[in-house]
Amino acid sequence: MLVRLVVVIVFTLLASSPLRAAQIPDNGGEAFADLKNADVIFDLRVPDQEKLIFNLNLINETFEGILKRGLKPRFVLAFRGPGVKLLTASLIDVEALELIRELKKKGVRIEVCAVATRTFKIDNQGLIPEVKLVANVFHSLIGYQNRGYAMIAIN
Repeated sequence: MLVRLVVVIVFTLLASSPLRAAQIPDNGGEAFADLKNADVIFDLRVPDQEKLIFNLNLINETFEGILKRGLKPRFVLAFRGPGVKLLTASLIDVEALELIRELKKKGVRIEVCAVATRTFKIDNQGLIPEVKLVANVFHSLIGYQNRGYAMIAIN
């Protein structure tokens, strides 16, 4: 009985260990074959701070993963919709601001749509200085995609 219990415990520990995580299949080899750059524009329409922080972390992790493959990530974050209010000095979460600053240091361009700030009555002067106000993020999405950037929509 004791031997069976020990076997079950050892099996459970091994099944949930970091060794198992290392067995996750890698799809990047084929996806990134023959590329030197990874050009991406993220279409961000996040409604709350929790989703903003989650997605900024995910984008940062993606950036780092691409770097580890020896590619140059060129990322643009294009914010639109009512969530642009989250990028104001009065509402932004400290963790979100730190993530935005970290991404900016890595060369990530972060845009906020003036159509959204106008529509949702957000004072452009209240936006954090790390973001660039652009006339219309749809223009950015169109332009970057026509220049070969992949577009990833995040809601």
